[in-house]
Amino acid sequence: MTLYAQNYSVVANESEVIIEGTSNVHDWESKAEKFSGTATIEIENDSLISSITDLEFNVVVDGIKSGKGGMDSKTYGALNEKKYPNINFVLSEVTNISANTLTANGELTISGVTKTIQMEVEYEILPDGSVLFKGTQPITMTDYDVDPPKAMFGAIKAGADVDVIFDAKFAQ
Repeated sequence: MTLYAQNYSVVANESEVIIEGTSNVHDWESKAEKFSGTATIEIENDSLISSITDLEFNVVVDGIKSGKGGMDSKTYGALNEKKYPNINFVLSEVTNISANTLTANGELTISGVTKTIQMEVEYEILPDGSVLFKGTQPITMTDYDVDPPKAMFGAIKAGADVDVIFDAKFAQ
């Protein structure tokens, strides 16, 4: 059996990154419209990931859109977008791989603060050889020194916890 690592890139128009959160008034959702990623993936028998030696994923902060301009500008302010225009994840290691899931550790940088996170990710190797990664990653904004956005003079306050839901297709 021959194994060899291949370079992959995110297919942005076939991928999705959604941020879901809460506030004291209603739940909210924003969608990342600008992102990119690369990975070096080794696949065994066209059906199983045997290793991922690098993976990097980047979200452009001003590409996070809720459909409400006022909320978007508060999000950009909370994330200190002028100074830190990107949110970045860099894979450190894959600690477990099974038939359709993997556990990965990496460095997540938000608003200039980097923390090590662990992610549980589902994957599927598609017939065309591309790889689809899916998962939900909980993030507490205050861990990254991000004050949850407020509106209407503080009457509306976002919760500190968000879920980042990703469905990212990587192709050669």
